[in-house]
Amino acid sequence: MKTHRFTRWLPHSPEHLFSVISNVHEYGKFVPLCERAEVWDVVEEGPVKRFKARLIIAYPKLRLREHFTSDVMADAERLLVVAKSSEGAVRDLENRWLFRPRKGGADVIFSLRFRMASRFLETVMDAAFDYAAKKILDAFERRAAELADD
Repeated sequence: MKTHRFTRWLPHSPEHLFSVISNVHEYGKFVPLCERAEVWDVVEEGPVKRFKARLIIAYPKLRLREHFTSDVMADAERLLVVAKSSEGAVRDLENRWLFRPRKGGADVIFSLRFRMASRFLETVMDAAFDYAAKKILDAFERRAAELADD
């Protein structure tokens, strides 16, 4: 299974960043190519929230429109968000967001481990990962800055 991991420092508290990432229902407003986000079956157990989430991803230039449903766990105490999916084009996918305080902000540690249903799609995802991850993290960074101003 392919695994990608990167760390980026952002000038926001880990708690603020955790809040932005764990509010999956807002992704359609700011995540590139995310047309819509849906959340249901929310269960809260102390600092841990578990739910199902569906992201509808659209890339009109290629006439692509896919949806991904994940089981999500957001742990406010550990500042960790984990999403797992294994449907459709995704045979096995797990992404993790971990937030660690560092002077003046926080390190965002993001990892994505995946195996796609087809080798072609896996090769495409592997090749495009660094570019796509940067775009997505840039969008989260902008969103965190917007919400920090409120």
